[in-house]
Amino acid sequence: MATISKKGLMTIPSEVRRKYGLKEGDKVRIIDQGGSLLLIPLMDIKALYGLGREHKEELLTMIRELEAEHDEEAEL
Repeated sequence: MATISKKGLMTIPSEVRRKYGLKEGDKVRIIDQGGSLLLIPLMDIKALYGLGREHKEELLTMIRELEAEHDEEAEL
C-alpha cells in the first residue's frame, strides 16, 4: 500500500523496491490500463550492455533471418 502526498509523490514500499532492485533516481513508467495503473521500472540503456552475450550466435542467426525476410519482402 502507498499513499499519495499533497504534491503527488508516492513512496514505494521497501520490500517492493528490494524485490525489483529500485533505488533513488531510478525511473518508472506509469501506464493507464483502464481502471488500473501499471508501474514499469525502466532500465538504463547501459545496463543492457552485454545482456545477451551468452546467446550471441543465436541472436546473430535470428538477425540474419530477419534481414533475409526483409530483403525478400522488399523485392515484392
